[in-house]
Amino acid sequence: MDHMEVSVLPDDLIVEILSRLPLKSFCRFKCVCKPWLAFSFDPNYRKKLPKIPTGLFCQYQDFDKKATKLLSQPRNVEKIDGALSFLPDHPQLELMDCCNGLVLCMRRSMDWSRRTITCHFIVCNTATREWTRLPDTRPYQEHAVFEAMLAFNPSCSPQFYVFNFKRNTFSFLSGLQVFSSDLSTWLVYDAWWSSGIHTVVGYPHLFIDGSLYLFSMRHNSVKRILVLNGFEAMSSRMPPNRQTIKLPHDPSVEPANGLPVGLYTRGRRC
Repeated sequence: MDHMEVSVLPDDLIVEILSRLPLKSFCRFKCVCKPWLAFSFDPNYRKKLPKIPTGLFCQYQDFDKKATKLLSQPRNVEKIDGALSFLPDHPQLELMDCCNGLVLCMRRSMDWSRRTITCHFIVCNTATREWTRLPDTRPYQEHAVFEAMLAFNPSCSPQFYVFNFKRNTFSFLSGLQVFSSDLSTWLVYDAWWSSGIHTVVGYPHLFIDGSLYLFSMRHNSVKRILVLNGFEAMSSRMPPNRQTIKLPHDPSVEPANGLPVGLYTRGRRC
């Protein structure tokens, strides 16, 4: 396509086409066309275009203290505090999840007299160094196991949600607490999981287009995708929508050997 042909296309249409490209192809095209390069710096368009990841957060444990670092090219981390040094100092603060620029951290505290565990969460923005401490969760018995996940889509809403899944000793989901930044409180949906038929098989999970996707398994070992969406209903303290997608059986892929993970939306893959 020559310059004359490109110029007759409206900018909105060009951006829509570029937004459907894989990141690698988009980066190549920015190098050969200055107008396309300019789109990536235009605040009206760059939200739609593929984004280059700033880096990768990792956490390691040094004796009894956990530490967080950001692995990235030096030019990408000038404004990012990868060590999260702006957060309150606590040796057992764990990096739990990140989603569209926000980072979720957690620590647990034990009440030895009652034999209960309470989760303490912090959500922060590493670019602005802003952070907020969430209200403490409801105490649970000491044997409870939790998996926490963050859902945030700034292109749709400034609100974020923290999902704190509770698993019993058999790894079945037995409870769910959801923090809604809109309500600034935890919503408890334990009765929602009374059937106890799903178990989240660890990470990874995906939050895309307003839906949270988790790999799950029924008691009969049938693998499924658990989908949660309709979070707006929680503003009225109603539970989110829940559905499951049964995966085709593949005897060559078992949970012990790894999980198939991927995403394809609007031409973007990761």
